Amino acid sequence: MPLYEYECIKCRNKLEKALTAIEKKPDKKTAQSVVKKYDTIHSVEIVDLDEKELLAQAGERDDKCPDFDFYFDQGSLMVLVNMDRYRFSELIYEKEDEKKVECYCGEKKNVERVVSSFSFTSDLSTNMPKPDLSELPPDVRSKMFISDYIEEKDRPKKNR
Repeated sequence: MPLYEYECIKCRNKLEKALTAIEKKPDKKTAQSVVKKYDTIHSVEIVDLDEKELLAQAGERDDKCPDFDFYFDQGSLMVLVNMDRYRFSELIYEKEDEKKVECYCGEKKNVERVVSSFSFTSDLSTNMPKPDLSELPPDVRSKMFISDYIEEKDRPKKNR
């Protein structure tokens, strides 16, 4: 019973088009047109981080939807987008269940499985790297001890 992550291609494309438009012209008119044009985007805020001022704001935030932050112009411009989720997780019991996966927007056909960010774990059968203590002052370094002990719950099954 694996847990897979999916993305709605249709919703993701809307977001990418919206961000392209905002990157070209980050002003109030563009923010308003993005909110009006794309039904999955509820609000847009454009912030100049260098000047610490709000350049544009359009739409109304939906507290049930997440805010996504994007950065342009080498990190000096931040765009906050409040929109419906386009990435979601589903438990799949059988192969046929994957055909029934549906995005929050109702899209069923243009949904693709993506690499899950939480599915990657370190292999506990290998030794974890130890921190480099050489940069610490000698009096601090002498008080530190890093053990090779691995807790029982973290040990590989074959070594238990």
